[in-house]
Amino acid sequence: MMKLKTLMAASLSLFALFAFAGCAADTEGDEGDTATSEDKLLAGRKVPESEVAELLRDAGFPEDVVPTMVCTAKWESSFFERAYNKNKNGSKDYGLFQINSVHLGDENCPTTIEGLYTASKNAQCAFNVYSNEGLTAWVGYKKHKTECNNYKLK
Repeated sequence: MMKLKTLMAASLSLFALFAFAGCAADTEGDEGDTATSEDKLLAGRKVPESEVAELLRDAGFPEDVVPTMVCTAKWESSFFERAYNKNKNGSKDYGLFQINSVHLGDENCPTTIEGLYTASKNAQCAFNVYSNEGLTAWVGYKKHKTECNNYKLK
């Protein structure tokens, strides 16, 4: 009887292992995936597209770049203010424009992670990144360049 219970417990353990192993989806190659993500979370308020555009204008982006950056935010954070991404290299991206942790404390960038979760501060920091590195600083833009360069605001 003891052997039967042990065998049943082992069988259930194996079943659970295989049944739940598929719960963590492999996102490699997914269209929205940056292919550098180790852990991703979409959270917080979903910012309306019109508000994203206004935040970009307020941050200083040229009007002709605003639609491109709105599209970039779509691919980077799905417009979630508290989006988070842990990259395979150990760095982390935060907020609407997925500002990398290396930019904390840069000009016009917050000094805290919590600051990057504020959409307006994230947009201001994004302007600093854009001014120094251009649009190609964002993987979401690079992977969807044609769409983002032709993006029309709703």
